[in-house]
Amino acid sequence: MVSRWTVDDTLRQPLRRAGVLAAVLVVAGLVVGGFFLFRGQRAPEQGARLAADSFLTRLAAGNIAGAYDQLCNDTRGRVEREDFVAGIGGRPAVRSYRIDGVAATGPHDATVSAALVDPTGASTAYEMRVTVDRGTWRVCGNPLDAG
Repeated sequence: MVSRWTVDDTLRQPLRRAGVLAAVLVVAGLVVGGFFLFRGQRAPEQGARLAADSFLTRLAAGNIAGAYDQLCNDTRGRVEREDFVAGIGGRPAVRSYRIDGVAATGPHDATVSAALVDPTGASTAYEMRVTVDRGTWRVCGNPLDAG
């Protein structure tokens, strides 16, 4: 006599496979979700560092107009290209730089601290706000006010 609560052996094998498959999918989902969650938490720092590095690399190469292109729309609306080139060009050149830190201030904003080294070897602390603008990370604020 078969109890009505007994699972037939012909059904037991497919149910076991489905259970194992479901467990594997749940574990895989947790791993992938954890990866993107961790990656999402680090994204502001990574994006801000890359934007600051690009901006400062252009300054160090003497490509001041190219550095202007790395500015966000808000800053470009307040500072004309010619004023930026003249203002930065009137300061000691940046021979090299070092990014000392990046602090996320939100999912799309960060502050980057750097040391700028001029041709004499003197180092000046420089801090810039970096934000997502036009779909990418850009330097924002007025760089003529800094350092």
